[in-house]
This record gives sequence, C-alpha cells and structure tokens, in this order.
Amino acid sequence: MANRKTRPVKPGELVPVADRIQWMLGWRAILSVAVLATWWLSDTPAAGGAGTWIGLALAWPAGTALSMLAPRAGRRVARAALTVSLLGDGVLLALAKWALGDQHHVLEFLIVLHAVAVTLLASFRTGVRLAVWHCFVAVLVIDAVMLELLPGTPTSTPWVFFGVLWAAVASTAGFAAMNERELRRRRHDSEQLRQFGLRTTTAPDAVTVAAALAEFAFEELPARKAVVLAHVQPPVAGEGGHTLGAYVELAGTTRLGALGPDSEPGPRSVIRHAMAAGPQLLRRLDPDADPWLAAMLPDAHNVVVLPFTIDKVTGALVVEVRRDRLERRLLETAMQATLHASVALDRIVLTEHIRATAETDGLTRVANRKRFDEAFAAALRHAGTSGADLALALVDIDHFKRLNDTYGHLTGDEVLKLVAAAIRAAIGESDLVARYGGEEFAVVMPGRDAASALATAERIRLSIAALETVTGVTASLGVATSPAHGSDAEALIASADAALYDSKHNGRNKVTFADAQPTGVLR
Repeated sequence: MANRKTRPVKPGELVPVADRIQWMLGWRAILSVAVLATWWLSDTPAAGGAGTWIGLALAWPAGTALSMLAPRAGRRVARAALTVSLLGDGVLLALAKWALGDQHHVLEFLIVLHAVAVTLLASFRTGVRLAVWHCFVAVLVIDAVMLELLPGTPTSTPWVFFGVLWAAVASTAGFAAMNERELRRRRHDSEQLRQFGLRTTTAPDAVTVAAALAEFAFEELPARKAVVLAHVQPPVAGEGGHTLGAYVELAGTTRLGALGPDSEPGPRSVIRHAMAAGPQLLRRLDPDADPWLAAMLPDAHNVVVLPFTIDKVTGALVVEVRRDRLERRLLETAMQATLHASVALDRIVLTEHIRATAETDGLTRVANRKRFDEAFAAALRHAGTSGADLALALVDIDHFKRLNDTYGHLTGDEVLKLVAAAIRAAIGESDLVARYGGEEFAVVMPGRDAASALATAERIRLSIAALETVTGVTASLGVATSPAHGSDAEALIASADAALYDSKHNGRNKVTFADAQPTGVLR
C-alpha cells in the first residue's frame, strides 16, 4: 500500500484545513439530529412532510461528506468546499426556522450554537463571517414571507435574535483570537527553539555556540545588546580553565573567543549572584562589581542575566532588552535557549577533553607519542606542498637513570613534569612538545629555519638548566631541519637523533645541529 502524501503544516498554521472539515462534518451530523428532534417533538404542524424532514436530516451531512475528498484536490478546493458547506448550513437552518413556525426559538438557539461552534472549530474569522451570513439569510426569509413568496405570518426583524447571535459570536471570536494568537506565539517559540537546537547541535566549537546564543537572544527578546560568557573547566584538576565569549549588537556578531582573566566574574559579580540565586532582572549594571561586563554594555539599563551551570561549563547570557517590561513567555524561551546552549557547550567541551586526554601524556601533560606522530606527519605534508621550513628537536634529560636510582621514581616523575613545563614555556605557540620516550621529548617547530630552531633549542636548554630540583638537571638536544636533513619522518628523526648522540658524547648539556648525513645512532 502506497504511503499517502500529506501536506506539512505551514509555520503559524495551527490546524490543517482537512482536520477542520472533519470536525465540521461531525458537528453537522449532531446539528442534523438536533433539528430532526425539534421537528419530531414539535406540537404544531411544520411545513413539509415527514419524508422531507428525514430526507434532509440524512442528506444534509451525507452530501457535505463529499467535502472530505476536497483536501485531496488541493488547499484552494478544500477551502471552497468548507465555505460552500457553511453557507449551506445557514440556508438550511433559516428554512428550518421558518418551517417550524412556533418552534423558531429553538432553531434560533441552534443557529447561535452553530455560529459559536464554527468560530471555535474553524476560526474566529470564519465565525464572524458566518454570523453575517445567518443575519443576511434570516432577513431574506422574513422579506420572502412579507412579499408572500413563502407562506407564513410576517414578523418584524428579529433584532433580539441578531443581538444574541452577535454577542455570542463576538465574545467567542475575541477569546478564540487571543488563544490563537498565543498558540501562534508558542508555536513560533517552539520552532525557533528547534532551529536553535539544530544550530547548536551541529556547531563545530564552543565559540560558535556562544555566538548562536547571543544572536538568538538579540533577535527574540528583542535586545539592544547581548553578551555570552562561558567559563570552561580544564581537562585536569589543578590546571587553569579559560573563559570564552560572544557579543552581539545592531552592527552584527563579534565572536570574542578566548578571553583574558579580566573577563572572569569577580566575587560581587551579578553573574556569580545569578548562578547562586537564579535569573536576575536589573535596572543597571554595577561597574565596580562587573567592570568587563559594564565595558561591553556601557550605560546599559533593563538588563537580564540568565545563568547556566553544567558539568564542564558555567556562565551566563547577559542581555540589555529594549523594553521596560519583558513578557514571561519571552523570558522562558530565552531560558530554554540558554539551557540548550549549555548542553551543547558541555558536549563540545567534553569531546575536546576526551580528545585531549587521548592525545596527552598522563604524567607530563604534554602531547603523547600518538599525537606527535600525527602532528609531525601533518607538518611534513604541509612543508612538502608549501615549501615552508620545518624543524625537529629531540631533548634528552642527562643522567636520568642515575637520578632515578639515587632519588627514586617519584622524584624522577617530578623532574619529568618540571622539564616538560620548562620546554613548553620556551617554545612558540605554533610549536608542539611531546613525550617521545622515557626521559626524551620531541619538539616540532613548523616554519622555523636552522637559525630560529637552534635559538629555540638553546632557550629550552637554558630553561631546563635553570630548574630548581633536588639535584641539578640538564638536557642534551639535537636539531634537524627539513628539507636539509630529509623530507620524511624517518630521515628527519634519524638526523635529530644523531645530533643528540653528538651532544651526549661531547659533554652533554649542549645543542647540536645535525650534519647533512646522520653520523651515528644514540644508544
């Protein structure tokens, strides 16, 4: 059986036309039973015989049931079928009111009930139009009786009936309009949150998530300015985390990325207060308590602070709104978006922590051998295609076995940590230090020629020699460059290893630049 192709509901459309036609058909069947029961219980003879009344009561909903097929023909045909069936309802009810004579008050009640039902089931606009139609048809029937086109006693225009009809329809339409407007707003909010959730789920990094949250708040609240601050916990306890942020104003988004220590909330900060007490609504920011935030939002008033705290990330969305009063619906939507963003941030940070853990040496907290192999291979490929310089330095701690035997492995581990930190402090931001072996480290230096690489290696040697330990610590280094000493990993490592061998055999605590060809292998 083939799947039936259905038309998706458009944004803002609460109920499809096909569903409204179904509901109206069910209501029409109930109305038919009510009209037939009124005729059956009537004490005075009504116009038309029993066959006419029963036939109309059965044919009325049965005939309009054909409108159920209208949605298959398209949206316009479905709307036309709904309109025609409602106009037919007005004509049939007016004729039934005329035919029942003394029971016309019961039919007037059913007409009012019909208009109210259509207002609720179809739409408030349709209900108002139908009330106009009922009045128009009623006037036509009265005029037909007065002109003796229809039998009966002429009556004055039923102003009381019209007043009751319009009072019922107007009040119902008013409440329906308010409810529909609120439902449309809620639907809009849900759709925006869904779209925001998709954006944050596929965001490549934490800064993109922060920027998306700031943009969402700026557009939906609405806001003059919006700032997102997020403090990311470090992968390892004891290491310093970092703060990132994003800023949005009328000119567009500023993705601030990683921020300095001056951006971190102080002890009196409204952000810290919000984390402890929940969302905050402020008239103005305190520059003394939040100097960085006050600088980002100068002279801000009507400030909303929405905090988020999750496993690896804490922070807040800070928004300067344009209105003195903020609808609760908008505030709740912003809080939901903040929750979505915090979950996305935590997911990204956790993924980065897992990746960093997999690529980091557990003891020294520098890159491990796996990370070195990947980074070195990538650097070689880049150097080969771009012609850029590339240098490699191997660092070996002098007499490390003697240090371990004399002072124990705990001291040896502490020395390894200090040496790793010293190397990391002496190299550039684009360089990579990795633990290559037991007491040996490797430093990959993209873009460095021989002179620059030797200068960096000398800084590393001096930095290690200056360490304060239970015993003096020195290191020997060997440096090789590409393409002078090879364009593949094996050749470059062999050249640096041979240079390190020469440093060891020439008194240690030295930096040696590799010869054109390796002269030996370090044992």
